[in-house]
Amino acid sequence: MIRRLGLVLAALTMFASAACAVVPGQKHALEPSRSGLPFETVAFRSAADSVGLSGWWFEGPANSPVIVFCSRGTGTMADLLPSVREMVRRGFTVFTFDYRDFGPGGPGETDSLRTLVFATRWVFDAQGAFAFARSRAAGRHVFAWGQDLGGPVALAVGARDARLVDAIAVEGLFRTAIEQVEFNGTAQIPGVLPQHRLQVDTRDEPVATVPLLHVPLLAIIAMKDVVTPPEITKKLVTQSLSRIDRWVIPTAGHTGAELTPGYFDRLAGWYKGLASQLPKPARLAP
Repeated sequence: MIRRLGLVLAALTMFASAACAVVPGQKHALEPSRSGLPFETVAFRSAADSVGLSGWWFEGPANSPVIVFCSRGTGTMADLLPSVREMVRRGFTVFTFDYRDFGPGGPGETDSLRTLVFATRWVFDAQGAFAFARSRAAGRHVFAWGQDLGGPVALAVGARDARLVDAIAVEGLFRTAIEQVEFNGTAQIPGVLPQHRLQVDTRDEPVATVPLLHVPLLAIIAMKDVVTPPEITKKLVTQSLSRIDRWVIPTAGHTGAELTPGYFDRLAGWYKGLASQLPKPARLAP
């Protein structure tokens, strides 16, 4: 009986890795020097506890808007390099970064991360990244793009401090972390529910952040997403204090939506349209 229970829990843990639990990478699959783009490695600190973090800054044309890429819950920021190239080519500056548990400085895969789908500490890390981008690109618009884990993270940053970001584009959302682990079946694993209650501030959940947004939101809805079902995303983005645009991609799943023909043209067009309409950002007080 004990052996059977162990096998069941192991199977559920494996399923979690395929169903929105984070799987941090420690090694970059590709170095930015091979992207063909000028870049700079930068250092900054997390907003809440001053944990040291690092990122890559890809400067685009002079005075170009900045897009902060909020990473997925797998791998490292190096996995975003193909998307970085696409947006720099379309006239943007791009800033990527690793959350504290990701990249060469992180612990890699651990038992404590294997069933975790979201944590407020990553929101703090992203807040630090956006504050860095806003300070470095003073006077320029700063936008956000997030897939998978990066979507809820970007929304939480926008809800916590609208001064840090001027518009947000996301793909696929869950309502709450607890609902997500119940949906993917890992809530049955001992300790998973208490872990999420401890690690996630309910104010950072998408169900709480979307209605409080004061910046424009583009919800990219992949109709074949079985990890964060499109019906949930559609319901979440029905109301906000700001403008919400929706883009439905019938053939896209939870991963690979950016491979849809015209994806980056559509995304760049949305950002550029807003850049021409929104007022010039104010400088953050020191």
